[in-house]
Amino acid sequence: MSKEIMYLRFLQIAVSLMTPLLLFGIVQAAKGNIKLHKRINGGIVLVVLIAVIGLVLSSQVFGFDYNSISTDEAMINLGPAEMKTRLIIHRTFSNLLFITLLVTTFSGAVKKYKLHKTMGKLSLFFWFGTLISALLFF
Repeated sequence: MSKEIMYLRFLQIAVSLMTPLLLFGIVQAAKGNIKLHKRINGGIVLVVLIAVIGLVLSSQVFGFDYNSISTDEAMINLGPAEMKTRLIIHRTFSNLLFITLLVTTFSGAVKKYKLHKTMGKLSLFFWFGTLISALLFF
């Protein structure tokens, strides 16, 4: 197993484990427990930021080549035949997730709750797109 796929497996497990926690945090907001919502979802944003930094460092500093991953190494292996296409689809979801998470977090912090709720829904869409594409493609 390549070092690239090992790191991706770690991320797959981490995001899979954080998904129920993310949903729990959203439920807490709906119940009015804003303090717990902020703690849970703030922690999730922090973990995502660390993962993004890890991906940048792994490719830029440590020389990981995610384009070299073979589709044969995929866990479930559903999706386009070429890994390049899989990476484009997955990165589209994950990059938009990162942006929407930042806007969602900022809008919640500055108490722009209408924008926060709208961006939260978009973040959730991109979260599941990122998770599903990661599980199926890698």
